[in-house]
Amino acid sequence: MCYYNSLDASAEELAKRFKAEVEAVADFIPTYATSGFQFGNWPILTAQNPSTFQYLQWGLLPQWVKGADKARQLQSSTLNARSESIHEKPAYRESYRKARRCLIPSTGFFEWQKVGKKKYPYYVSLTSTKIFSIAGLWDEWTDTATGEVLQTFTLITIPANPLMAHIHNTKERMPAILSVGNERKWLKQELSEEEIREVLLPISDADMQAYTVRPLTGAHAPDSHSKDVIAPYTYPELNQQQQSLF
Repeated sequence: MCYYNSLDASAEELAKRFKAEVEAVADFIPTYATSGFQFGNWPILTAQNPSTFQYLQWGLLPQWVKGADKARQLQSSTLNARSESIHEKPAYRESYRKARRCLIPSTGFFEWQKVGKKKYPYYVSLTSTKIFSIAGLWDEWTDTATGEVLQTFTLITIPANPLMAHIHNTKERMPAILSVGNERKWLKQELSEEEIREVLLPISDADMQAYTVRPLTGAHAPDSHSKDVIAPYTYPELNQQQQSLF
């Protein structure tokens, strides 16, 4: 599943790439390795407001969650949503039914390959464009104790293409990366279930590239705010073909 995302872009680049207003996220700075478990804010375009970026918190909270403690517990398990079950899972079905779809901009994401007893992190990006979109769902939740309103989102995952199945070889899943042509389609209010299935197909692995990077956790992990976190890193025990996949 995809729990680490990267967005090496300025608010101005986002505005140009998506032809959208960025006043609400004008303070956004590039991030190279953000964990979903930080429950941080991310610049998002929603189907309900497709021309203006908003900050939404990663980890979807449906409206029916009672209390902040239960909300945070649930949020840890709603960072990703499987495309096959978003129409029926209690956490997502209202967002799905109400067409609360969104675009999650990214310049790359991280996934782990298991080799023997160890797992190795890869940084995955596209060859065709610097900034791409991942399909998501969003919702709005109110903390009844404080009155605080949170807008939250989840990242949709789909069955992996051959490249991602090779990397993410324990789960064989990948983010639902949208082609440029399907971005605005995903944000349309009216989409049939057949159209949704067609949009949520894996892109060709010929459009993707991947290479190994330093561990993202532990004493020798790079600073997530430094571009070093996405720099290629060689593991002596892996062969060259394993470490750089294009």
